[in-house]
Amino acid sequence: MDMQLLHLFKNKYIYLALALAVGLVLYRFSPTAYWFWPKCPVKLITGLSCPACGIQRFVHAMTNGNVREAVSYNYYLIYALPYTLCIVVAYYLPQSRLKDRMKEIFEGKIAVGLYVITFCVWFVVRNILEI
Repeated sequence: MDMQLLHLFKNKYIYLALALAVGLVLYRFSPTAYWFWPKCPVKLITGLSCPACGIQRFVHAMTNGNVREAVSYNYYLIYALPYTLCIVVAYYLPQSRLKDRMKEIFEGKIAVGLYVITFCVWFVVRNILEI
């Protein structure tokens, strides 16, 4: 890989720009109406909904102001998004005691373990209840 390109991906702000670009495309083009959006490999192979199924539809509905519809695509995101947001905020904070404390809490064994457990439980529950 070209060194300039490699350096570009080391810049943490490129990830914000990429997320914003994907969000803007998702705002305009519904994942249910356009072929170019990736499909869930777990769903394609097993027929089961993975814990992340519905994220693209969630983002599309949310960016178009349809909060109830968005939440209905994946209830787990009510828990996962605030948790993920805390990790992202800590990543972008300048080095400080607050950043260290946030990383200690949200990236610690207890928080990560709880997240993994709830992720697995959601996988089972959503497929048993077909939600």
